[in-house]
Amino acid sequence: MVSEVLPPLSEHQLLLLFAELFLLLFTARGLGEIAKRLSLPSVLGELLAGIVIGPSLLGVLAPGVFTAIFPPEASQYHLIEAVSWVGLLMLLVVTGLETDLELIISRAKPATYTAFTGIVIPFAMGFGLAYLLPGEFLAADNQRFVFSLFLGTALSISAIPVIAKVLIDMDVIGRDIGQITIASGMLNDTIGWILLALVASLARAGSDQALSTAGETILWLVIFLGVSFTLGRRLAEWSMRWVDTNFGSDDLAKTTAVMILALGVGTITQYLGLEAVLGAFVVGVLVGQVRRFDQAARHTFEVITIGIFAPIFFATAGLRVDLTAMADPTVLLGGVAILGVAIAGKFIGTYVGARAAGLSPWEGIAMGSGLNARGALEIIVATIGLSVGILTTTTYTIIVMVAIITSLLAPPLLRASLSRIELSEEEAIRLERKELERRSFLGDVIRVLLPTRCSTSSQLTAQLLGHIARERDIEVTSMYVDTAGTAPSGTSLIRRTKRAIARLRTIDGRAQSDGGMLAARNNRESAESCLEVIDSQLGLPQKYIRDIVRSARLSTSETVLAEAGEGYDLLALGASEQSVTEDGPLFSLAIDDLIRRTPCPMMVVVSDMDPRPRPLPEVPIRRILLPTVGTQYSRRAAEIAFAIATSCNAVVEIVHVVNRPQINELYGRNVNLSKAIDLGEDIVAKEADLGRKMDVDVMTEVSAGEKPERNIVERAMIDDVDLIVIGGEIRPATRRAFFGHRVEHIVRNAHCPVAVISSASH
Repeated sequence: MVSEVLPPLSEHQLLLLFAELFLLLFTARGLGEIAKRLSLPSVLGELLAGIVIGPSLLGVLAPGVFTAIFPPEASQYHLIEAVSWVGLLMLLVVTGLETDLELIISRAKPATYTAFTGIVIPFAMGFGLAYLLPGEFLAADNQRFVFSLFLGTALSISAIPVIAKVLIDMDVIGRDIGQITIASGMLNDTIGWILLALVASLARAGSDQALSTAGETILWLVIFLGVSFTLGRRLAEWSMRWVDTNFGSDDLAKTTAVMILALGVGTITQYLGLEAVLGAFVVGVLVGQVRRFDQAARHTFEVITIGIFAPIFFATAGLRVDLTAMADPTVLLGGVAILGVAIAGKFIGTYVGARAAGLSPWEGIAMGSGLNARGALEIIVATIGLSVGILTTTTYTIIVMVAIITSLLAPPLLRASLSRIELSEEEAIRLERKELERRSFLGDVIRVLLPTRCSTSSQLTAQLLGHIARERDIEVTSMYVDTAGTAPSGTSLIRRTKRAIARLRTIDGRAQSDGGMLAARNNRESAESCLEVIDSQLGLPQKYIRDIVRSARLSTSETVLAEAGEGYDLLALGASEQSVTEDGPLFSLAIDDLIRRTPCPMMVVVSDMDPRPRPLPEVPIRRILLPTVGTQYSRRAAEIAFAIATSCNAVVEIVHVVNRPQINELYGRNVNLSKAIDLGEDIVAKEADLGRKMDVDVMTEVSAGEKPERNIVERAMIDDVDLIVIGGEIRPATRRAFFGHRVEHIVRNAHCPVAVISSASH
């Protein structure tokens, strides 16, 4: 029997769908931009789009046009509704990505107190109000209990996007009150989504089976959350690692992977009766904790969501709002009562929690002002309530209006209350440090590439990177370049064939054994052994370490440069080979080529340590010498030195040596060096101030000498320095990597390891 082929959508249905999506997206984005110009959340304009082209306005002014574009046919409306549900899932993923679990933990006490009372009190007030509302507000007479639970849940939700936007606009999101408000809102919303899943499940089952359904739903909820934050966390990390390893820095690949996870987990939670939005939200939370899902991939996902799908969802939600229903006095009074309880409940609940946590009255008022905003999340709650049959169109309209009005009230109330909260001395110091970190070189370093063949210098480089990254959110990629079979011989066709076969025998760049291919197996084992050594030298949590093996294409340097061009912020090189002649290249040809052509800033570590120990014992660093001339690359070197010193509890000695012959050439013989010395004092004072702000023990010295580079080498030997960190700049118009005579002399003659910090050469 031949199965019957379902007919496709008719041309008229497709025409209407495209016209509806065009009108919804165009109007939503246009009104959203107007809202932003008025310093309002764009979601308000996007919601207004559905009201303008929906039954509230267009349906009243031009009912024929409205009916022609949006015919009262369930099948047609379900088409745009399906698109809007995709936008809803994506919006919940974005919300999850913005949920910072570490922030919630760091502000645990005040966030927990305010979130708990900020949910319980509004929930109780909403639940009680629902029992007083007339029956016309209920979708069914026998659903009073479930409706009461739902209204309590709806009034306990807050809108983190609206709160965060106001705090960012006021430049107070970094303050203690801003962080506590955000943490409390995140915790509030997380609990809110769990409550929503529970209530929606009860609504589907009906009041008669409420007790048994509640027990079953809670059981599945506990199982789902338990699995999600144990095995699910590992699955999310493994998925992003696999995508990043196999597709490199392809943001679209990562975006696709997140959407696949959201749809898959959403399907599971929908099947369990927990709502697909809960699954999407949890996926966002888990992926948001994965380092491989970097800021660029997050931005790509947010742009697609907020630019296209979210406006369609909000505009579609507005289509269901019928403001003409508010003309009924009973409905109007009910709406005012719900709005009043929503505002009062959140204010009272948050204020009580804030005071119990030891916050000031104005801090409690500020948090109540911020958490009162419902925004987009309230719309999502209302949409789910309507879809499961808890809400009527009238109650749906009221809840949407509550979301809009509370979002409009939150910004001015938050601004007024925050202006009365004084900045404490401790908070001022913390904010200064945070601003310093934001403007710093290391503050922008997220991904570091460490090419290695396990030389002593590479192992020392790994130790230094471990010190630098230990207190920072930095991921280090250790890269082993497999040079076996680098340049296949023969014609171009033969070379292409060999490369194709090699690719088939490679997984993540690692040559796999094929039958008796002992050499390939040995290469793989050597790579794995080397990377294990480097990982141990880094000493970082596994989530901050990435190991890759790449087969050399044309040369080792070309392979490293190709990888370095994939969005890394720092290239760290261990350079153990040096030229024996003073005028020859400072490093080996491969290192020299990398330094000259690198697309990112670099740290080159030079060491003449005994190459035999493997692994290299931990190198103690008690004293660091930091030569400086006050340039940008000197400041970058200072940041590296201070970061290492913080981890090792080392002393940093900042030195500036005035070049006496150079001063004489500029100003004449036997000039007074006091001006140059004063300038040097200013230079080292600025570097020392940076170090002290990072809690580093700092010493300074300014002197004059005939050969500053010799003075620096002698100073390092006299003071028994363990490491020299110096900034250098690649000099143009040279055929080799040349940092200048001063840096080269120090590298060649220092008795201890030297780390040269430099910008990209082009």
